[in-house]
Parts: sequence; C-alpha cells; structure tokens
Amino acid sequence: MTYSNADYAKLDTARWMAALAVVLLHCAAVPLTTTTDYGTQNWFWANLYDAATRWCVPIFVMVSGVLLLDPAKREGFGEFYKKRGRRILPALLFWSVFYLFWGAWMYHQQGVPMDAQAWLRKATSGEPYYHLWYLYMLVGLYLFAPYLRLLYQHCTPRQSRYILLFMLVLAMLQSLYRETQDNSYGFFLLWFLPYISYFLAGRMMFERRVVIPYPGWVLAASIAATVVGTTLLSSEDYFSTYFYDTFSLTVPVMSFAVFQLILDRPRLPQLRMLAPFTFGIYLVHPIFLDLAQQTGLYQAQTGIVWQTPLMAFAVFMLSWLLARLLRTLPGGTRIT
Repeated sequence: MTYSNADYAKLDTARWMAALAVVLLHCAAVPLTTTTDYGTQNWFWANLYDAATRWCVPIFVMVSGVLLLDPAKREGFGEFYKKRGRRILPALLFWSVFYLFWGAWMYHQQGVPMDAQAWLRKATSGEPYYHLWYLYMLVGLYLFAPYLRLLYQHCTPRQSRYILLFMLVLAMLQSLYRETQDNSYGFFLLWFLPYISYFLAGRMMFERRVVIPYPGWVLAASIAATVVGTTLLSSEDYFSTYFYDTFSLTVPVMSFAVFQLILDRPRLPQLRMLAPFTFGIYLVHPIFLDLAQQTGLYQAQTGIVWQTPLMAFAVFMLSWLLARLLRTLPGGTRIT
C-alpha cells in the first residue's frame, strides 16, 4: 500500500503538538514539585495539565517509527547510521556540554556549588539535564532501528500486533516494578528498549494494523484516570509520579488515542512553519523556563489555571524563535 504526501503531512501536526505538550508539561511540573500544596485548587490544575500532556514523548517516538520503519525504504545499514549519526550525535554532544555548564550556573545562582563528583555523575548518567535523557534513549533506538525494520518487513500484521503487545506489556510491568521496588531506570544505553513498543506502534497505526476505537473518549478517560490515580497515590508528604510514567497503566492508552486522533483528523493544523523546528524547541525550551523562574516571572504559586498555559505558550514561541535563529548560524542545522 502506498501513502500520499497528505498522509505523511499529518506527522507535522504530531510534531508541533508534541513539542507544545512537552513545554506545557514542564511548566506544570514547576508548581507540582516546588510551591503548590497538595489538594489545593492550584495543585489540581497543575496535576491536570501535567497528566494531560504525558503523551508528548511517545508521540515523538511514534513519528520516528512511522518514518524509520517504512518498508519502502531501501537504504543500507551504513547509509542509515551515517545519516542518523550526523543528525543526532552533534546535537547530543553540544547540548550535553551546554547544559552541564548551564546546570552548574543554575546551581550557583541557588548557592549550591557543583563539585567534581557531581560533574562526573551528570556527564555519565545519560541525563546531563532533565530533558536530555530523550537524546540518549534515541541513540539506542537508532542503533536498532534497521534491524527492527527488517523484522517488521517480514512480519504479518497479526505477528506484528503480538510483538507490540509483548513489548508493551513488558514495559508496563517494568514500570510497575520500579514503582513498587523504588528501583531506578538502570543504565542509560538500555533506556530505548521499552520504547520499541511506541516505535512499532507508530508505523502500525499509520498503516492501520492497529486502530484505536473512539479515540476522543479513550483520551478523556485516560487523562481522567491519570489525574485521579496521581491524586489518590499522593499525599501532603509524598508526590507519586507513577501515573505520569511513560509506561504506566494510562499513558500508553493516552498516547495511542492522541496519535489516532491526529491520523483521523486531517483538518488539524499542520503549522509547517513550526514542524521543522520542533527538535530545536525541545532542546532549548528549558533555558527560557529556567530564566522565567530565576527572574520571578513564573513563580506559579497562584493562578495556575491561567499562568501555566500562558507561560507554556510564551516559552514555546521564544524557543521556536531561538531554534530558527540557531539554524541561520554556521553549524546550527547540526544541533537543532
């Protein structure tokens, strides 16, 4: 089956929506983890915004799956690694170094110096700043993508559905295990393994091997369950993030529903002026959020119902402008 440019244009919609959701998620995380008291109206709104955007990273991975698992692609392994390496490695190296120094400056502003051990720990953790884990996960996913494409090409629709179900169940069980055992995410080079499920799901949903019925209702129910679950597991002394996990009981369902809505509704705006810069927006947006907090522009103590989305929009647009500016500089296209 062949797919038109209009089919692939829907991925532009997925990109900018996911990028905006990432920014809103991180803006909502500020009051949830710093200033807002559990159970208050402000806490509820922050919880709602955070819970409703947990599909953002899965959508990015699903878009990659649509493109990289395309059976029509005929590029060899060497060509594949060369192309993706040129895309991801300069960005990973540049922003890892940048955010190591940025993080040190942020700590300094708070009167907390970073010693050599802290520098080394951050540099080798796969998470030099809180959002960069995605790049390290992506490296592992890219390394295995050609093999996954071969596997996908030789699977029947039924076999691919079983593989997807198997990978997704394992990932969700791992998430439950981490929650009950208070276990870490492990070595960062293995972070990509659970995301194979989203990677496969993207292409399968694009080809209609998997279809989510009533995606609007499914999305609303999964967001509500995430909000309620987080509220019930949290208390004044403890903030539970289990239902926020990418492989909780609700986030996969939420993510599939959002992707189905994007595929089913071609009239959703594509905003092609934004789509090429979503990678850059993802990379630079913490700069503006940090500055807003440092300067007191975003305290998020009251009025979260309007402050958080307003701040998210401002950070998103400023990040878009910076990403565009960086693209005009020598080497800028390699890091954004």
